[in-house]
Amino acid sequence: MKNVQQAFKIHKQTYQIVGFCLGIFFSTSGYAQTYNHTSVWSRLLVSKQINKWSLSADFSYRRQNDFRYSKYNFLSKPFLDAQRIIVGYRTTKWLFNLGISRWHSYQILGKEADFLRTPTVEWRFTPGVEFFQKINKATFQWRTQYEYRSFIDRTAGRFRQRLQLRQPLSEANSLVFMQEFLFGAPPNSTKKYEQNQIGFTFNHNFTKHLESELGYRYIFRRRRTTAEIDNENALVVGLMFRY
Repeated sequence: MKNVQQAFKIHKQTYQIVGFCLGIFFSTSGYAQTYNHTSVWSRLLVSKQINKWSLSADFSYRRQNDFRYSKYNFLSKPFLDAQRIIVGYRTTKWLFNLGISRWHSYQILGKEADFLRTPTVEWRFTPGVEFFQKINKATFQWRTQYEYRSFIDRTAGRFRQRLQLRQPLSEANSLVFMQEFLFGAPPNSTKKYEQNQIGFTFNHNFTKHLESELGYRYIFRRRRTTAEIDNENALVVGLMFRY
């Protein structure tokens, strides 16, 4: 009974947050120029657990559609490539980590002027903490992170909050639901709601060391200097090697 009540509270809080984020989306999208996109997000994760310590390397590659020729061909243009190293310390319910990453990003393509934008190189320094709670066979995860973002010509800060629920379907398969929202933070904070991500993946364990993911993610993104909004629909694919 206690687990049921706890699960109800967590789900209720999750729905409230999702409703809040969607409310912001619907209230702002009517007053801003919006662009629709399709993309593919791929990643390769390699990690090693040593007692309570973990070390992981994460490689991401993304592509996007070219709206001039197709609304749906998400392989048309480059979008992003990134490399990240994360060191973590795990207790029973908590994970403390620090990530350092390099992001090479292209402008998301919504209008003709976007093709003139040159790619940017960004370094991120990301301390964070994650909380884990078992709910029957499922695992609830809450992650909070701060990002210090360093570009060639500026610096910026950002907070990320993510809620995730992993529900096993069988010994080898599970569904993962996630909701993440991002806010500007010091330094040089825009003090605004920047981005929201919501989606799910189907995860399959080939062995205890190799896991795959395949799913969908919707990203609501506000542009940095104008009242413009990008609505992105992404195919998510990934491989995770854990030793």
